Amino acid sequence: MSGAPQGRTSAAVAQSKEKPTGKQEKLDLKPPKGTRDFYPEDMRMRNWLFGHWKDVARLHGFEEYDAPVLESEELYIRKAGEEVTQQLYNFEDKGERRVSLRPEMTPSLARMVMAKGKSLTLPVKWFSIPQCWRYERMTRGRRREHYQVLLPVYRALLPVLSLGLPLSPTL
Repeated sequence: MSGAPQGRTSAAVAQSKEKPTGKQEKLDLKPPKGTRDFYPEDMRMRNWLFGHWKDVARLHGFEEYDAPVLESEELYIRKAGEEVTQQLYNFEDKGERRVSLRPEMTPSLARMVMAKGKSLTLPVKWFSIPQCWRYERMTRGRRREHYQVLLPVYRALLPVLSLGLPLSPTL
């Protein structure tokens, strides 16, 4: 066996093998631009608000679902218009697949409903409060990281009603 490294090496390991310059950069303690930290007092408010929305959804017969925050880039490019595709946080993963952080939940929901197909009992009443990302110009009250409240009703393989509400980042 040769002395060549086996498998993949993380960026952190690669950095630690670099020669030290004697000077270490100061760590930026702010979250990435357009995102926010949720300290315990913020989480209490968010959990209270989301809890009420979940209770109301369940009261009206909706069931909660979730999907991966990382999806195939093609899922969004096929569904979305030019504006959304230009706002994707997308990249090629280590397996050379094009992937994206979800900019919205509707394409993931449609993928899930189509995957189950006729085995679903209609009407389908699912709800979700997903975290989403869009690389867009930030304005007051609008960040790159956001949540949606999604309450679609499927009576067939197309939604009859879909209520999606973007949430203000200042809960």
